[in-house]
Amino acid sequence: MKKLKSNIVNMAVVLTLIAVAAAGLLAWVNNVTSGPIEEINNLAIENGIKSVILGDRDIQFTVEQPVEREGFVFHNVNDLKGNLLGTAVESTDRNGFGGNLKVMVGFDPEGVILGYTVLEHSETPGLGAQADDWFRQKSADAAEQSAAIDVLLGAPGKPGNHNIIGMNPGDEIMMVSKDGGDVDAITASTITSRAFLRAVNAAYKSVFGYTAADGVSGASSQN
Repeated sequence: MKKLKSNIVNMAVVLTLIAVAAAGLLAWVNNVTSGPIEEINNLAIENGIKSVILGDRDIQFTVEQPVEREGFVFHNVNDLKGNLLGTAVESTDRNGFGGNLKVMVGFDPEGVILGYTVLEHSETPGLGAQADDWFRQKSADAAEQSAAIDVLLGAPGKPGNHNIIGMNPGDEIMMVSKDGGDVDAITASTITSRAFLRAVNAAYKSVFGYTAADGVSGASSQN
């Protein structure tokens, strides 16, 4: 086989063929993986909805088609008789320590928080990343701080009032205690805690309109 001459035209042809082959391969990989990825994401959302509305309760339920409005996604959950059990809201705050912090919060029809889950975050492992558990822990039996915090800050402090499950943002001030609110921040992660609670308040307001934090001066927007 005659060897191609090394000139600009031949090099351009070879590079074009490589680019076309690479694009075709990427398209094939995307086509093969897009279905499973979408299925995994849908399963995560479905499990999140069940978790934040039902918790450990064994109740048969149906989920209405999601509604997206003004940056929020709403999932109404009903029992088999069509009675509303609660609404799961996807809410994002863009000012977490590492960027976007996206949560799903479940509210009963009166606005009481039934549960939450963190869907997306870029917070520091061992510190801000604790948001996934910190705000569901009861004061009396909250887990001790992680080993990372022990190294950075010494012996773990006593857990405070940081369980938001059962709170109603329309009646209680859902801000960190140092801003005059009712919730203790994650140790050494006040920025993350503020972002998390802003996302929760925004989720509540998107469904019920008013939050108790609306009556408090700008502390909730501080970082």
